[in-house]
Amino acid sequence: MTEERYLRRDDVAFCLAHVVEECGEVLAAAGKSQRWGLDSFNPTLLAHQQESNRKWLMREIHDLRQALDRLETAMTAELIHRVGLDK
Repeated sequence: MTEERYLRRDDVAFCLAHVVEECGEVLAAAGKSQRWGLDSFNPTLLAHQQESNRKWLMREIHDLRQALDRLETAMTAELIHRVGLDK
């Protein structure tokens, strides 16, 4: 579980690292989906933990979109601060 102190960071470097991490998770889900099929699932997980590769990939895409939105917001705020528009 992620510690609370890491959830509220909104600086560009942290947001960029989060995007990179989410890209990796999308790649993993896409790779498994391509290899085993979208409707396949990880048989090593307990039944209540299993989800189809399709649902996994969609969840990871959603997480990536959120991370990209946070990065865009952080980059815009940084730019506004740099050119002095926030005064």
